[in-house]
Amino acid sequence: MRFVSIATAFLVLVGCGSSPSPVLPPVELTPLDNKINISRLWKFTAGQGVSDFYLRLKPVFKNNTGYIVDYTGHLQAFTVDTGKIIWETDLNMPASGGLTLENGTLFLGNSKGEVVAIDVAKKDEQNGKILWRTQLSSEILSRPAIAKGVLVVKTIDGRVYGLNASTGNQSWVYDRSVPHLTLRGNSSPLIINDIVITASDSGKLTALSLRQGKLLWETTIAVAKGRNQLERVIDMDIDPIVIDDVIYIAGYQGRIAAVKMGSGQLIWSRDFSSYSGLYVDAFRVYITDANGQVWALNRYNGSTLWRQNKLLRRQLTAPQAYDNYIVVGDYDGYLHWITREGGKIIARKQINASDMVLTDEEQDKESDLLYSKWNNILVRPLLINDTLLSLDRVGHLEAFKIEKN
Repeated sequence: MRFVSIATAFLVLVGCGSSPSPVLPPVELTPLDNKINISRLWKFTAGQGVSDFYLRLKPVFKNNTGYIVDYTGHLQAFTVDTGKIIWETDLNMPASGGLTLENGTLFLGNSKGEVVAIDVAKKDEQNGKILWRTQLSSEILSRPAIAKGVLVVKTIDGRVYGLNASTGNQSWVYDRSVPHLTLRGNSSPLIINDIVITASDSGKLTALSLRQGKLLWETTIAVAKGRNQLERVIDMDIDPIVIDDVIYIAGYQGRIAAVKMGSGQLIWSRDFSSYSGLYVDAFRVYITDANGQVWALNRYNGSTLWRQNKLLRRQLTAPQAYDNYIVVGDYDGYLHWITREGGKIIARKQINASDMVLTDEEQDKESDLLYSKWNNILVRPLLINDTLLSLDRVGHLEAFKIEKN
């Protein structure tokens, strides 16, 4: 299997336009007077982040406690309201998939294809102890899902595994072949009402039974088109979202679609290209496309309600709703607050990465790039207890809050 990084695909595709320049740069931000008051509550550096790797490691939460791991396996627990580190430990493994938390146990996949269960229920120095580990077929780049004692894990070779969450023993496996060339990433499986929903790199959305992994239905969301392998990449690396028994999903160089949960029947679909993710509220689907535009679509028919194009080529994250706004992060560490109703940008904050010290070799590499990678925000901002958390590539985790008048 071969991968193409998001950044590589971005540079190749934007270079295909009519501009005399081989690469179009990200749109520069214009001065903005914030229309709402946003306070930075705290910040700390969570290990080494993901460094050079394109990984979407993000924290998980239980009440006022958050857990975060970096690419080296350094695990930390912290308080959401203050950012204070409660405890930390080294797992000594190359973490690559996201964390999942259930009943005092963290589940994590790594680049060696291992799934591990980690005890975080203790109140003493035993926190962070590995309870079990299971070897699967290949690297894990997505978060496991868990329900009714079954842990569902997806590997980059297209397999979906059902494991006993208490022991790690394999209960079933569903095998789906993947194209030779894909984006580096995987959507996470989703469990709803004993049904496992998973999206593939071949443009298909699949429903499996939770207990046995049997195929219930499969729907084609996108069909590969184009003259070469890069043009034919149609990965669905976005995590599906279910609202009112309707699944919302989108893919790169493919389509965005709404699908009936019970049957897999398409409700609506339209051509779209996204690798970041989407957010769904009662009336709208918010999504960032591969060119850096933010869209609001009618949840019931997919029609366009508004489109924000002032952040082109800034490699935006998936949107996160916060109060009357949605928030997206970009490649340069900026968070942008956009009104849900009209799509207007009304505020901006930047994660402070100024304390990042580069080696001489890294500085030389940076000088050859169109834009710096070190400030990249790769994961969707997270809303926990009315606090917005955002994490950049090198592990700067910061908390923000809208100050009410």
